Amino acid sequence: MSTSTFRRFFGLLGWILLVPSALTALGAAWLLASGMNMLGDTHTARGRVVAHEEIMTGATHRRGLAKKSIVEFAAGDGRRFRFTDSVARQQQAIHEVGETVSVRYSAQDPSQAEISSSTAVKIVTGTVMLLSSAIGMAVGWLLLRLRPRSVA
Repeated sequence: MSTSTFRRFFGLLGWILLVPSALTALGAAWLLASGMNMLGDTHTARGRVVAHEEIMTGATHRRGLAKKSIVEFAAGDGRRFRFTDSVARQQQAIHEVGETVSVRYSAQDPSQAEISSSTAVKIVTGTVMLLSSAIGMAVGWLLLRLRPRSVA
């Protein structure tokens, strides 16, 4: 193989790494921002898991049953709210029906709530995804630097 063929291969490999990594970075940034938003002007309360919602998750060829917790809590002003947590777990819910959980909710809109541990899951997952995609983008960019230059 000639040097030009290797450079073309590295260029193609660079694009294959760069584009999906950039898209993953966007998703990770959204996930991280979503989790960080819940850490802003929020209040905490004790809530109780009152039910589970069953959903199907995964790729078409690997669909599986997952459960989300439905939680009821009272805001600081005494109003009661019910929400479905954003984190789903395969086969069983993270929390049992009747279990008491810590709830974080927006001070401006208490209906925007989630279980406190779900906020941590979003932040950790978003951070790991963002770091991984940054590495992928850096490697992709370096490989693109090795691609052939156009001859004038």
